[in-house]
Amino acid sequence: MRILFVSTSSGSRGGGELYLIYLGQELAKRQHSVGLWCSDHPRMDELASKFKEFGEVLRSRYSNTYDRKIRSFSHLIPRVSPEIRQQWESFQPQLIHLNKQNLEDGLDLLQLANSLPYPSVATIHITQTQGSLGAFLGWGRDKIAKRSLRQFQGALVAISQTRGKNLSEFIESKTPVIKTIENGVRIPTEQEKITKREQTRSQLGVKADQLLVVAIGRMEAQKRPLLFLEWANYLKVIFPEVRFLWVGDGRSAPEWEQWVKNKQAGDYIQRLGWQTDVTPYLAAADAFFHPAEFEGLPFALLEAMAWSLPCFITPSLAKELSFPEGVCAIVEEQDYTTLKYLADPRQRSTIGGRGYELVEETFSRSKMIEQYETLYHHFCAQSSLNYG
Repeated sequence: MRILFVSTSSGSRGGGELYLIYLGQELAKRQHSVGLWCSDHPRMDELASKFKEFGEVLRSRYSNTYDRKIRSFSHLIPRVSPEIRQQWESFQPQLIHLNKQNLEDGLDLLQLANSLPYPSVATIHITQTQGSLGAFLGWGRDKIAKRSLRQFQGALVAISQTRGKNLSEFIESKTPVIKTIENGVRIPTEQEKITKREQTRSQLGVKADQLLVVAIGRMEAQKRPLLFLEWANYLKVIFPEVRFLWVGDGRSAPEWEQWVKNKQAGDYIQRLGWQTDVTPYLAAADAFFHPAEFEGLPFALLEAMAWSLPCFITPSLAKELSFPEGVCAIVEEQDYTTLKYLADPRQRSTIGGRGYELVEETFSRSKMIEQYETLYHHFCAQSSLNYG
């Protein structure tokens, strides 16, 4: 099957972009022909370069919703360059798969998909409304998004059960069809764990008797990197030998660096920039912190669970994810005592083991790909297009 992925082009380094790479790679391995259309903005260069390793890449001028001063109000009269339409058609797709970060971005691309004779699906990663986030004129932006999503002629895909429920409640309509396909990750082999752990701990200068706590993500307010520092500061008082590492970049980096400087914490708190392969750091770690306020279904957290790491998350994220009890340790907003579980090897092993079992059962990458293949074939079968 020929599948054209369409990115709303907000960047190259978020979970939504990892999703495109993981999905595209696995589909290509299964003999599907995959393509990617995205903006020619420089921030999309990294994603385009990675995708080109296994699929065709098409690019043209396009402004992401958040590059526009009036945000989704610009979609009231959607205008998409004829060049974009021509590029989509030139790929001769049998199905178009749009990748949306949230409810309101890329609504003009949904309308373009509606105007073409190909079946289409659209994944939405974050389903919080602009009103609930306190955004400027959020109620009006939500109204525009709701109208456009209701008019979409393909299927909408949510990446978790909670997000699917939120999406249904937001649209308040029986159409379009809403499907839930949960994100999935690769499960490493035991040999990979051992080899990468030894190499990476040596490179980082982490001693055999030291605990290493890792976090991975963009340094943005939603990810709450400064809360990571608070957790680290709390633990350092109790366990002097513990080390902390954040892998990622973003707008909060200067504030992070200033905090570390003020606290003279550079000897036990490190930060690396964006890494194309984070698995060495997961292998080196003894625990994983994910202090985000909210997420879709974060690949970083699922990957940490796949590496059998005990994961520590916030109450708000725990409520959204609705994982079975005991899969992740929940650190309360004003009470960090749960972090003391790190001192007990049995507690770490128990929490890490439960996370691994959940990934193996529910969030494997093979399961995710199989569900997408079923969805694609279902919608192609309903169309008048022929496919192999």
